[in-house]
Amino acid sequence: MIKNFGAFSCAVAMGLLTGCGGDSDSNDTTAATPAEPTQKVLAVSASGHDRLFGVAFDSQGNFYATGSVADSTETTADSKMLVAKFKADGELDTGFGTNGYAIHNAIVGAGGEVARSILLQDTGKIVIAGTVEHAGAQDARDRDIALLRLNADGSLDSSFGTNGVVTLDLSEGEVSGTSFVADSLGGLTADSSGRLVVHASKKRDGATDTDFVLLRLSADGVLDTSFGTAGQTSLDIRNLSATPKPALILPNGQILGTGYMRDGSVVVPVIYRTDANGQLDTSYGVNGIYSEAVLSAVTEVYSAALQGDAIVTVGYGRNNEQENLDFLSLRIKADGTRDTAFGGNGYVRVDAAGFNDNGRNMTALPDGRMLLVGGGRTAEQAVDGMVAVLGVDGSVDEGFAEKGTKLFDFGGSADFLWGAAVSPTGDKAVVVGLKGAGAEGGNDDAALVLIPLK
Repeated sequence: MIKNFGAFSCAVAMGLLTGCGGDSDSNDTTAATPAEPTQKVLAVSASGHDRLFGVAFDSQGNFYATGSVADSTETTADSKMLVAKFKADGELDTGFGTNGYAIHNAIVGAGGEVARSILLQDTGKIVIAGTVEHAGAQDARDRDIALLRLNADGSLDSSFGTNGVVTLDLSEGEVSGTSFVADSLGGLTADSSGRLVVHASKKRDGATDTDFVLLRLSADGVLDTSFGTAGQTSLDIRNLSATPKPALILPNGQILGTGYMRDGSVVVPVIYRTDANGQLDTSYGVNGIYSEAVLSAVTEVYSAALQGDAIVTVGYGRNNEQENLDFLSLRIKADGTRDTAFGGNGYVRVDAAGFNDNGRNMTALPDGRMLLVGGGRTAEQAVDGMVAVLGVDGSVDEGFAEKGTKLFDFGGSADFLWGAAVSPTGDKAVVVGLKGAGAEGGNDDAALVLIPLK
């Protein structure tokens, strides 16, 4: 049974739906995790899909989660960007936005507007990034990337871009068979000077595959034309389509772009390094790129975190279609090669219950362990939010839980966790996601888990 702790109660303000169940045994508690996690489900809208994808702490220990909200579940429903503010004790800060929620519609459209990344600037401003529908598009599937900046009260900051919104139209979308090729966001981060770094993909000129692209903007959202070529660096790898994920800024200012691509029938990871000015560093990996089929069918990188001068990744993978997908974590050394001392031969597979599991995000814990989040299946059609913890050496942390994993049932059949962050004092981690309605229909609700670390 998942317990309450401190002032973080399973009772949610405003009469919102709550959840206090779980599969964790309280006897698993160790000195590193003295209490069991607490979970919440929040119905932001009355009948639409509410989803959280990113989370970040401010210096006071408050945390902000971002995602999307819609008024209904119809495919034509206009999705809007959402930011929720929580106090350090986990309760909604009702002085922020309207009853704790700031909702902004960057462009009137359908369901394509989704915020996935959030960061807090030193000024107290909040920057979120996501995809939006392309204004005036002939095809409703066309997408651009948008950054929004909010004031401390949740209102849009009119000094940022146009009325608080910066729109990045990187390429002209194009139909390709039954799909549509458009701009896609990997993530948003900031360097030590506060400049904004966007990792994304765009359609390759004259083709229908996509390239990785890094862009740098000032803290106020102005494209930095001194970076790369006219503000952006593009990377085409053998005319294969790029799937970007968040970039990492190294202490020396170098940038690691992360993600994956499909090479024929095999999905392979991609990690590439540029210098601080966006020029590809060909001394990293092979000609600037790490990409190898660690597992013979699927090796995905969805997120990464620094561990000393190396990085640890999370995603999922398998060797063939007869295997289940598992959480998959790699450690890549500073020279762009796989560290075979990590886990077994440089990688770790984490399986929750013998069915497909998908890792989506991660964060480094203060003691060097890694917290991985995503979705884990207890049956083919039943998905719970999943959290796994790895030791510094890649071993699963059975002090956290049996097999190193905890599953969180928010009450839906397609529950998932998408974002994770650690408080500035290192006393807790927050993981956000959604209670998923799944194939049976209904609406998704926002969800979060608060995990004590001390």
